[in-house]
Amino acid sequence: MLARGIYPERLKFSLVKPIYKSGDKSSPSNYRPIFPLPAFSKIFEKVTHKILFDHLKNNVTLNEHQYGFRNEVSTENASYTLLNEILTALNNKQLVGGIFCDLHKAFDCINHALLLEKMKFYGVSGKFYNLVKSYIDGNIKK
Repeated sequence: MLARGIYPERLKFSLVKPIYKSGDKSSPSNYRPIFPLPAFSKIFEKVTHKILFDHLKNNVTLNEHQYGFRNEVSTENASYTLLNEILTALNNKQLVGGIFCDLHKAFDCINHALLLEKMKFYGVSGKFYNLVKSYIDGNIKK
């Protein structure tokens, strides 16, 4: 798969399981579709994650304040950094303001074309790019 840059169609098969999130249980929009992956696909996902994460880490494309989905940092680091910045500003008699957005259901509407463009922007190309594209939509860009 890595050598060819094609994710096999038969490994994309999964039964959709609706998982309740919140709100009215009779509303379909309050359920998140979960696609349990076959064991092989889970292993393959871990391998591809390592390749992609190493690429981003080695090419300094990860912002030092990127706390989500990283092993070395956590929400505790994010909270500490935010609190430290606020206290430092207050100690320096600066004004402090904040805007907090609730990204409820944010992952329900990821644009795959935009995701692929972002991958190109960050230097992901070639067979690995084609593999991810194949996994997402089954099309190979030649």
